[in-house]
Amino acid sequence: MVQATLAHVSSGCNANTNSLSTMFRCVPFDHEHGNYCGAFASKNAVCMLSSSVNSKSDAARLKVVETLKHREAVINTTKITSVKIMSDDFSCGVRVLAGDSEGRVFVWTKSNGQWNVQKLQDIETSTKMAVAAVGAAATRTCWMYVAAFTDGTLVLYEQKQGENANLLHLLELGKRSIMEAVDMTVIINENNKEQSFLVAAGGVDQKIHLLEVTKKVTNLLKLDGHRDWIRSLAFERKITSAGDELMLASASQDHKIRLWRIMTSLGDAKMACSKKTQHFQAQGCFLTYTVSFDALLLGHEDWVTSVQWMENSSALLSSSMDNSLIIWTRNANDGSIWSPSLRVGELGGIGLLSAGFLPAYDERINLIALGFKGQLEYWEQQPAPSTSFLPAISVNGHGAEVTDISWSPRGKSFVSVSLDQTARILARISPVDNALMHSAEWFEVSRAQVHGYDINCACFVLGDRLGNNKFVSGAAEKILRVFETPDEVEKLVNMTHSDERALVDSLNQTDLQVRKVNNAYLSELSLTNKSPKIEACTSDKMKGDGYAKFNEWVSLPVGDTLGRRTLWPEIRKLYGHGNELLTVASSYAGDLIASACKSREERYAAVRLWNTLDWTEAQEPLGGPKSSVVQLAFSQNDKFLLSVSKDRHFCLYEREEGPERKFKLLERVKAHKRIIWSCSWAPNSALFALGSRDQSFSLWWKTQDTWSQACEPVTFEAAVTAVAFAHYSLAESVDLLAVGFETGAIQFFTVSKSKDEPVVVVCTLVGEVAWESSPSAAILRLAWRPSNGDKDYVLAVASSDNSVRVYNVMGD
Repeated sequence: MVQATLAHVSSGCNANTNSLSTMFRCVPFDHEHGNYCGAFASKNAVCMLSSSVNSKSDAARLKVVETLKHREAVINTTKITSVKIMSDDFSCGVRVLAGDSEGRVFVWTKSNGQWNVQKLQDIETSTKMAVAAVGAAATRTCWMYVAAFTDGTLVLYEQKQGENANLLHLLELGKRSIMEAVDMTVIINENNKEQSFLVAAGGVDQKIHLLEVTKKVTNLLKLDGHRDWIRSLAFERKITSAGDELMLASASQDHKIRLWRIMTSLGDAKMACSKKTQHFQAQGCFLTYTVSFDALLLGHEDWVTSVQWMENSSALLSSSMDNSLIIWTRNANDGSIWSPSLRVGELGGIGLLSAGFLPAYDERINLIALGFKGQLEYWEQQPAPSTSFLPAISVNGHGAEVTDISWSPRGKSFVSVSLDQTARILARISPVDNALMHSAEWFEVSRAQVHGYDINCACFVLGDRLGNNKFVSGAAEKILRVFETPDEVEKLVNMTHSDERALVDSLNQTDLQVRKVNNAYLSELSLTNKSPKIEACTSDKMKGDGYAKFNEWVSLPVGDTLGRRTLWPEIRKLYGHGNELLTVASSYAGDLIASACKSREERYAAVRLWNTLDWTEAQEPLGGPKSSVVQLAFSQNDKFLLSVSKDRHFCLYEREEGPERKFKLLERVKAHKRIIWSCSWAPNSALFALGSRDQSFSLWWKTQDTWSQACEPVTFEAAVTAVAFAHYSLAESVDLLAVGFETGAIQFFTVSKSKDEPVVVVCTLVGEVAWESSPSAAILRLAWRPSNGDKDYVLAVASSDNSVRVYNVMGD
């Protein structure tokens, strides 16, 4: 049997204010991985953040360790819109509440190492509008959840210990009172008894709605003051001798933060609600609430998008579209005065949507912020006596579906491309002096291309066994673009391999300077990464501003540095296609590149071959396909080229003998009933696999002078969207095939030949990726790491859930 272990997952956060949630008090979950410290929404799943804190590390190592999914049916546009993570005293664990764009609310709880998900009761009377915000709070006996919908509906759920959650109350506030922010806290009286819940909600009507929740819901007050939409609300609570005292922070698009002081006390239940000049007073079921305006915080120059209190402290963190974070603290001499004690951020940029506190070692704090395009920025506080914050290595990922993945020739890194218009280089880094692939971590070391079109395909030019010199990308344009690695990035990739550090240190810097440029730059309104004048790359350059130290050998680019200083220079454009590019592939010798574009006519469906020596067309375009070719694959001996297309046929091209060695059409066969999404060659170049939307994959082999099906198609209950053979066999005549599905599932099959006559091909299911660690949407590409003198089976996966995943695959 084959087992797959998740080694890495990267994914961008959904670009919504409420898509990021953090906890300053971490919840441990695994001695190896660390602690849960936050969660963020990524497409239709929730990514769990872990923070590993120890005395030997200058900063907490931040990584995605799990993804939380549900089994409800989704469409491609479904995404999680709001997330809230909380420590769970019921199970001594963690609880995650999330709402999605289809109007569904889910709660995940973890017990005995397993996640359990519950979809909260459907709201039959409401329209199925998106969830704008969620909040939660707990007493000793129950949890209370609140969800705000984009049609002006506010819904409350109650979950008693050991029971499922039930719908408690539904408030229809109307479309003029759509709530964009909610928060909830527990009210405790002077006898330290949990009495009720207090809900704050704010949104487009510029008012803060306060509600008391007991067995019924009581509308207490509407607080005026803001002059634009309210984007965030946050409670802080402390117990005083006079009763329960709360501070409520509200953030608004009017660039201001307002602080409200809320006092509760036992009072006359018959007292009428009153409104005075200095404070507001309202009567709940059991308590009297007195609300007063405490402070107005001015300091941001654009929308204030989020506020969060530091636990057990009076510090308040705010984020803004002016691309800055501010920590506000109360003046020690005058408690009524608040002032900024810290401001961090980057010059320029396009704004921050949310932010939160994260824990660090030795009573320090770290900060995480959600950028406007879904990138998570991370700042770490430096050790005492310094009080400064520096950018740190964060969690990076694509912000839209990942369309293609390609490994470098030696398997040291791979490129992933996405509809977010970026191409990213990921490399493995050994945290200790250990070059084993299974002990490594993966990080983004370069953002090779930042484009103006959605990028559909990419491939490294193979054959150069000495490095990762070039890759070719195709986007929603008619041009193929060829990129060459700058020596700064190449040196960084090499330095991540402990077995090559001595080689890198001995490289002649003058030779590097002559051979390549240091990096590229992208002009305003330009789509071309241009090469500046040649300059040398030094180790000091990779340890300066914009780089964060990973270990004693490696410093990685962080923040905006990835998009500005790690671009790959574009060395050639390839013209010839009539429509947007869909697929590109490299021969194993690296002498040819094959490409195809989107087509509704046969004349545009041709496959074009490019000579990588001078980047000219190697021969006339190859005919055969009648519609868009969606994938191309060379056999490992480079004798055959395979194409699959929307016309349900595959076309097989054979390379002729002779000096020109041109390809010619050998076979055109209708292989499936629906579009063939994927194809892959076995290592022996005599067998290939096809995956189709007709919920099956088929195997084809050469018998004498013809190609025919090697066995009956293997059928499933979901469409097959990706297939990939490992580059080397598991055993003699036994190949490993990975199959990806539109559901996000991944299965592994062995393909072998029988030893008896007549020889038949046997396909056997030998394992699959666990549901918990598999993608939550369709698999778009599977790519096995090429051999580098070892036999490590490492699988990279691109998915439409915006994630890139790496699995270590091992056989029993």
